[in-house]
Amino acid sequence: MIINVGEFKRLLDEYDDQLELSFSGLEYHRLRQKGDKHLEVEFEEKIFRDKTGHIDIHDEGH
Repeated sequence: MIINVGEFKRLLDEYDDQLELSFSGLEYHRLRQKGDKHLEVEFEEKIFRDKTGHIDIHDEGH
């Protein structure tokens, strides 16, 4: 699912700024802009889809 930054900000508006944001066990690394119209959330774990469409998560010791 792709969501734009504005939509995501609106969803977060209803929550207190002091709440911790969880990524279901993944460790947040950074935000990285890719091109003019794409912002990617990066995690310490490497996440990708395999040839069959299943998600693979590789923890590289972080």
